[in-house]
Amino acid sequence: MKEKEFDFELNLEFEGNKNPSEVLKQLSSFYDKLLVLDKHILYNISIEAKIEYDLVDIQFGSILTKIKQVFINIPDDVLKDVLNPSSWLGHLLVYIKHRTLKAIESEEVKSKNDLDKLTDDINKKIKENAPSNKMVLSVNNYYILNTINDINIQAKKLKNGEYISFKSGKKKARINNKSFIDMPKILKELGDTTIEQERVEVLKIKTMDLLSDSSYWKLKREGKSIDVRITDNMWLDEYHKRKHVIQPNDYLKLQLKIIYTTSPNKNKPKVTYEATKVFSVIPPDEIEDDGQTSIFD
Repeated sequence: MKEKEFDFELNLEFEGNKNPSEVLKQLSSFYDKLLVLDKHILYNISIEAKIEYDLVDIQFGSILTKIKQVFINIPDDVLKDVLNPSSWLGHLLVYIKHRTLKAIESEEVKSKNDLDKLTDDINKKIKENAPSNKMVLSVNNYYILNTINDINIQAKKLKNGEYISFKSGKKKARINNKSFIDMPKILKELGDTTIEQERVEVLKIKTMDLLSDSSYWKLKREGKSIDVRITDNMWLDEYHKRKHVIQPNDYLKLQLKIIYTTSPNKNKPKVTYEATKVFSVIPPDEIEDDGQTSIFD
């Protein structure tokens, strides 16, 4: 298989002998952290699009794995507005992974200003060639801060002299168990803030409140169950009068407001969700599609 410049390698460097099960478990944990980041970035661009990693090669000595990024269900409104969507998305996610890992390697983020710069760089890159007809959500600095912290926690499990190295073309980054970020200091500098983002999304219904006029419904977003407060009182009134028939596993198309409330006393912001407008109920057969297409093929 021909290697593309937006594929990447992840390598566990170590000396001597090492239990192969432990090696693969460590690599898998780092892949999981990077895939969560990729999925969040991609979801901010398009709620329909999906990404997975395909292992295309593995080499031994130290353990080097070569990964192909595979995109699934890229919607037409992205395809028609981007000259080469596979190249754009592939390069974008490689850039963000590398930029984040390089910041960890160099311990770049020592203050709120450093964090803001890193987050701004990522958001500028996302918007640089984003489809003009798409509402693209920015990545907030708390998400980037917690991504760095999660990767650092994983890196602490490496032994002395071991490194996780990332490579894609000329982009390289290398981290070890010395990686450090002063979370309490940066959280204190961030202080108490509220960040709001809003866009139209289509979310799967898990459970619904049949009685309350200001309902909290459980909906599925980015693979997780979330509580969404529906504040569209007109729609709620119609729903309680049985003007909207909802079946199990139906979807709601809605205007979703995402509210991040931060505090220096907590590592992660409190995230709440409101549906300020409900547009329609969509049956699952109009949303779910088992067909998977890689636009890299």
